[in-house]
Amino acid sequence: MQKRIFPNQFVTLMPMLLILLLSCTLPTEPEPVSESEPVAEASQLATARVAAQLPAQDSRVTVTGHNDLQYFVDAEPTSDGLQVIDTLLAAQATCGVFVAEKAAQELDVPLTGATATSIFNENERRVQVYLDLPGANEDHVIDLANHFRQRCPIYTTLSEAKSVEFKPGEQLETVADDSAVVTATLFRFGGANVTAGENTFVMDSVPPLDGPNNELNPLDMMLGGLAACSSFVYQSQVPEADVSVVVEGDFDPIGVRDLDGPNPRIQNVRIILQGDNIEEAQADIVEEQIGERCDLYAILKGTVNIEVLTEPIES
Repeated sequence: MQKRIFPNQFVTLMPMLLILLLSCTLPTEPEPVSESEPVAEASQLATARVAAQLPAQDSRVTVTGHNDLQYFVDAEPTSDGLQVIDTLLAAQATCGVFVAEKAAQELDVPLTGATATSIFNENERRVQVYLDLPGANEDHVIDLANHFRQRCPIYTTLSEAKSVEFKPGEQLETVADDSAVVTATLFRFGGANVTAGENTFVMDSVPPLDGPNNELNPLDMMLGGLAACSSFVYQSQVPEADVSVVVEGDFDPIGVRDLDGPNPRIQNVRIILQGDNIEEAQADIVEEQIGERCDLYAILKGTVNIEVLTEPIES
């Protein structure tokens, strides 16, 4: 099992070429296929899975993603762990640069790099994503942004939640003091250096984008944040017990690979509370409090089918 512990580094914000703000953009319905046209490739949902472990009376969750890659999420700010909101911002930023990178390759855009900065303003409850695409002209920027909006499962999921509006050409000027900020910068094909507060780490692109997927990927982060927040809530009901939570998310990888494919949004999420003696009343309280205390759950609820389940721990 591999562990990733993040060293210190401060966030550096760069001038940006386009901004994606939380508001309302819904995907269009695909046109029906006539009998004379070839049948499109059948879609089959893939499932991403993360597991979270929280020892009794502790405040640090260990999240395990694919390939047993791990990272830490803390209840309070620390120098070597992430906050829950950082995971969503890291997922959105890296998804942006990875989709833009792959689309640039497909469209022969002379991209020389890519940097995305995701910001969450606690007071306004708003996420902003700035994407800097050096080497791309104005038309290229619009094309690459369109790929981002349609092929990134993080973005399309937020769009289904009526939370994304595309506004090209705006510049990042100031950041409120209470804003969480995460920056992702490409340093090789399918690989990005990510900075969240004082933490730095590497994330990888996924196979539908021809990414190596050897490091943590965007879905590891997004689902891991939900698992971590659920773990903190779960522990409040069983403070003397070790807490284990599994989160699974179903999405269509064909939509990540192909611009004309199906919407790759996360369609189903299962939050699985693991334990030997979980009472139904406790599970109901945990589900209610997750909705009240977890920003990501509140964003997804209503557009994603979310189930909170219980499961005995195998001995």
